[in-house]
Amino acid sequence: MSNKKNSPELLVCTGLTKTYADGNLTSQVLKGVDLSVKEGELLAIVGSSGSGKSTLLHLLGALDKPTQGEIYYQGQNIHTWKDKVQAKWRNQEMGFIYQFHHLLSEFSALENVAMPLLIAGVNIKTATIKAQKILQRVGLSKRMDYRPAKLSGGERQRVAIARALINEPKLVLADEPTGNLDARNAESVYQLLRTLNAEFGTAFVVVTHDLSLAHKLDRVELMINGILQGTSDV
Repeated sequence: MSNKKNSPELLVCTGLTKTYADGNLTSQVLKGVDLSVKEGELLAIVGSSGSGKSTLLHLLGALDKPTQGEIYYQGQNIHTWKDKVQAKWRNQEMGFIYQFHHLLSEFSALENVAMPLLIAGVNIKTATIKAQKILQRVGLSKRMDYRPAKLSGGERQRVAIARALINEPKLVLADEPTGNLDARNAESVYQLLRTLNAEFGTAFVVVTHDLSLAHKLDRVELMINGILQGTSDV
């Protein structure tokens, strides 16, 4: 395994705050978060519900804007980019995995996985071949033509992982990727993330309640009330 401690920084955020307003009431969810993610790193962020983990993930993926603070991807401030540039970056440089797979029910596993490539303008033949290869890689060669309703929970999450990796992104943001799975499928998903991380060099930021999963990754950050409490290497 490569020494990820010496890898270049891929994503850096400094002084991130996020405040939501509802009438005269305000709620500060993030309170000055500093975080760096190195290339190829497997990072877990753990904390109780409402601690700000998912909000942080949304900011890192430019799905929302911070109230204060900055986020840099390979040295560039992502919130200075125009919307079209951010959208292209999310499509080509990022992958997203959620607790609930968010697959399109009317499309097959193959079509779901190919979708990001088609959105990026790749022709359907090339997109299909690449989607077939990544589905084979995640152990679903016999399930490509199945729609999500015909797949098990673990299989649906594997399709979601394949979709997140189809563009070979440098970074994948995962929000409770094992939260809806039993222990056997959760372990299978972990093994898959570890294998794909080693094979593609993809960095993963994994928000999770699953401490068993978190402590198998390279580094764990604890979030309490919108503040990261520090790092422990595992």
